[in-house]
Amino acid sequence: MLLCKLIHKKYLFNKLNLVFASLFFSLMTVCVKKIDENIPIYELVFFRSLISLLITSFILKTKDINPWGNNRKLLLLRGFFGTVALICIFYAIRNMPLSISTVIQYTYPIFISFFAGIFINEKITKNTLLALIFGWLGILVIINQSQLENINVEIEKLSVFIAFLGAISTALAYVTVKKLSATEDIFIIIKYFPLVSVITLFPIVLGNWVTPNLNDLIWIMGIGIFTQLGQTFLTIGLKYLPASEASTINYLQVIFGSIWGVLFFSELININFIFGSMLVLLGTIISSSKILKNI
Repeated sequence: MLLCKLIHKKYLFNKLNLVFASLFFSLMTVCVKKIDENIPIYELVFFRSLISLLITSFILKTKDINPWGNNRKLLLLRGFFGTVALICIFYAIRNMPLSISTVIQYTYPIFISFFAGIFINEKITKNTLLALIFGWLGILVIINQSQLENINVEIEKLSVFIAFLGAISTALAYVTVKKLSATEDIFIIIKYFPLVSVITLFPIVLGNWVTPNLNDLIWIMGIGIFTQLGQTFLTIGLKYLPASEASTINYLQVIFGSIWGVLFFSELININFIFGSMLVLLGTIISSSKILKNI
């Protein structure tokens, strides 16, 4: 009985890690939205990655861990998917309302369920399936054309495409993180993401440098710090939960993004958006419940 209680507490603790990850990632999106549009997207990704790389390298040195890991090919692949995802996400945040860009980004659990089934043979539980259905319905309610017209929003098709590309890349990154978590320290996994970003983006940033002002530098620091916190909580949560189940909890970022959009950017939210968000939240609650697991 005691063992069951301890397992249940550990299960809830891992779920809580993913809630914190969603919160910090949502705060990162606010920082991106606040930065002057003259600063190129790739420069923002470079700065974010550089800050995260410095923090993670310091932690690894403190813990006296081999910084290169074991499965280097998969670690590099995780870094590649993460870099592509981050560029796409930053582009979508800058070119769309924060609430809408967050909603499109959070189609990635659908892709995770697909990729996890193919690459890591995960079984989709009834809870996870129901959570995905409710979450997807909520997203459809929010981004349908009539809804966008009601809140006076026009979105370019290119922005929507890039946002979905970011979701697909995020899903692939999640699956590689889940695979790597069986053999690698969490900070090794986290390190390879910014390492790949810094190496690939440095020559582009150097050749097209735009000097940020003091205000932009503050928001850039915010991007690095909040993303580092988000990555840490995310990686810990993914280490002990199925990737498809864990991803449904991150639907909470849709709620957080909507709140920040209203508070900081005066974005319009109507009854359709609220209803869609409630469906998303319901999906999250179902994914965190054990009620249906024995059906």
